[in-house]
This record gives sequence, structure tokens and C-alpha cells, in this order.
Amino acid sequence: MRNFINYESATIMLMLAALTAGCTGGGAAKPADVPAAKQESTAPNASAKPDPVTVRIAANKAALTPEEIKMYIADPVAKLYPHIRIEMIDTAEKGKTLTDLVAAKDIPDIYANFPLNMNELVDLKLAFNMEELIKTYKFDLNRIQPEFIESIKIGSSLDYLAGLPMFNQSFALFYNKDLFGKLAVPFPKDGMTWEQTRDLAVKLTRSEGGVQYWGLWPDGVYRGAYQIGLPWADFKANKAVFQSDSWKDLFTMWYDLYKIPGYAPKGTNYTKEFNEGRLAMMSGSTSTLKNMLDVKDLNWDVVTYPQNPKAPGVGQRVDSFVLAVTSQSKQKEAAFQVISVVLSDEVQSLMSRNARLSVLKDTKIQNEFGQNVTGFQSKNVIAFTKPKLAVLQTFKNLPAATIAIQAFESMLYDGKDVNTALREADEKMNQEIQKVLSR
Repeated sequence: MRNFINYESATIMLMLAALTAGCTGGGAAKPADVPAAKQESTAPNASAKPDPVTVRIAANKAALTPEEIKMYIADPVAKLYPHIRIEMIDTAEKGKTLTDLVAAKDIPDIYANFPLNMNELVDLKLAFNMEELIKTYKFDLNRIQPEFIESIKIGSSLDYLAGLPMFNQSFALFYNKDLFGKLAVPFPKDGMTWEQTRDLAVKLTRSEGGVQYWGLWPDGVYRGAYQIGLPWADFKANKAVFQSDSWKDLFTMWYDLYKIPGYAPKGTNYTKEFNEGRLAMMSGSTSTLKNMLDVKDLNWDVVTYPQNPKAPGVGQRVDSFVLAVTSQSKQKEAAFQVISVVLSDEVQSLMSRNARLSVLKDTKIQNEFGQNVTGFQSKNVIAFTKPKLAVLQTFKNLPAATIAIQAFESMLYDGKDVNTALREADEKMNQEIQKVLSR
């Protein structure tokens, strides 16, 4: 019986920033037995100048651009470990996927991707238990928010830690201040629930002067599932779980968020409607935040992602970019030193100031979010850092989110009742599970 393989077709568009320093108390990782004055060397003879080494990082250039590699990894690493050179492999290039690299015996030292892609390492026998290096270098995992650590283990289906997070993508609620003013509706506030957000949306969904305005786009129903940690299937019993009270409650709530008199028709480009001033509120990520800098003549701001009372204080689930040392790397220690620099207080602070969400607990670093970005200083962008994170729930290699979206849209646009929609979703999910099990 074939094992499931985790993957996620998430929008990869987050980047990072950096400098350098340590892991235990903010500096870079330090070998346990190397004197402080000679921490740049990991050679048996600590007084000897370390040999030059190249650490090769495989990542999609859409997630980690060459400019960001230089600024946030190569330059800060060079300051602390001048013998380490960074080389980038763009996995988006033809013939450069991780599978291609393995076939060519061209194994990178670090593979970077999102948590639900970690099982690719397992499938290709590249997963490496980094916990011994973490111990050797006295790397303090307690500095990292625990939801990231747990989610990486879930994504890889391993009981050990095969990677460490680099940055996270979070969500908030964007709103058009001018449209709220035009329609005489009070601005949204931090800490609202989805029900309170809907109340505002009802007041904003109307036709004025021959123009149709819409109040809210909450994004796909799968986002609601992420937020409250709904399981996508029972992977022990290998069966679907959509026909549950929790999924029924979610579908009903999400239906109410959309089904406001005058709601937008199927196929509406909500981002376009928001950017052109006809949509009052929309759910958006830190990548959306970056894109807002290119939107002209739009008076926007953000508040915290609306809460579901079933998960008080929680925004969206973990969506972190993960750095994993590969099992076949010949430069494991140097690769870990690179990762330790990325997770230093200095690098994480620079990332935060450049609107890349830090994975550290440190509230001072979190509170610096967006400070370096012209155009964000007057915005409530700190809202991205406030909600708690939901630990991700794996859906392995099943098209679970697609099945959920199709079922929800059959309610919203085709008039099916919630029970029928979820029963049909269950049937589709079970079919997909059986396809995998029969391979």
C-alpha cells in the first residue's frame, strides 16, 4: 500500500532579510566545545583557518530571489563565517526540481520549501534529523514560536525535526477607508469576529450612483478550515471526514459571509474590485501587503484577521518557509551554520522591518514589522503579527482544498443544501483516497 506524500500548492511569494549573529541569546550557532574567541571555526583544530566551503541552497526563485539570498543570507553569513560561500539553485528552472537534482546526483545542502512539501524530502530519502546539530551548536529552539516546530514535523510526517522555519506568511483584513467614509460606515477594528465583520459587510453591499459596491471577500472556505484546525481526512482509517458537525458549522458560517443580498457573482476578481474601489474589505496575506505598494490612489489600511469563536485569538495557520539540511549533504555543519545566521536576532529583525514575518517569539522583533518600508509606517501593519497561529493539518497528496471549494460553491451558486454538498465532498475525497491506496 503506497504511502501518502505531503504537498501544498500554496502561493509562494514571501521573501526575507538578514544580518547575522547568534542563536543562544541572539548570536549565530556556536559549537558546544569551541572557545568563544574561535567560534568561526568548526574544524577539530579550532585555531586553524577553516577551509573554504560552498553551501548550495535549492529554492524556488519566486520565494527566495537572488537579491534576497545576497542580502539576507550570503552577506550576513560572510560576516560571521567568511569561509562559507552561498550558491543558489532555482528549482523553478527546467531540470532543477528536487527530483531532477537527485536523479543527477546533484544534491543541494539545503532545500527550502513550505511545511507540507517536506514529505518530498522523505520520499526522496533526503530527510535529515537536524536535532543532533541543534544540540551540538546549542541552538535554542525555545526562541522560535512552537507552532512552527510542530507544523514542520506534521508536514514531514516525521517524529524528528528535519528543518527550521525562516519566515512566515500571515493574514489580515484589508479595508478601503474612502469607501467606508463614502458609505458612512464605521471602520473595522482589531479583534473583530467574522460575525462582526459580516455586520459591516451588510451595510457596505449596495448600489450607489449606478455603481455596485460589495462589503467583503473572506477568501475560500478552506481558509476557515485552516483557522480552526479542521482535519481533512482520517488518515488512520483512510476515510473522509467532511460529514461532521464542525465542517457543517464552517460551511454554514462561510455561506453567511458570502450570501449577503447583492453579493458578487461567481468568477468575480475580488482583488481587482478592491484595488479599483468597489470592494470594501478583503482577506489578504503579507504577500498582498507587498503588492499594495503598487496600487495607486487607494486609501487602504488593515486590521487583524477576523476570529472564529471556536478558535479565539487565532488568525491563520502556519505558512512558514522551511530550511532543511539534506541527508546527503557533505557540508552539514556549514549548512546548519547558515541556517543559524538566518535565525539570529539581527537577521530576523531586519526581515521584520522589511515586512517579512519573523518566526521568533521576541515581541520586540515582531513589533518592528514593516518599519523600513516606505508607505507602511502610517498603516496598522502590526495587525499581521497579533493573532496566534493555528498548527497546520496535513491533507497529504489529496486535492482536499479543491474538493472543499467545489462543495462550498455548489451551495453558494448551485443552491445545494449543506448536507448534500458535504456528502458529495465526502464521496469525492474517499475516491481520491482509494486512488492513492491502490497505486
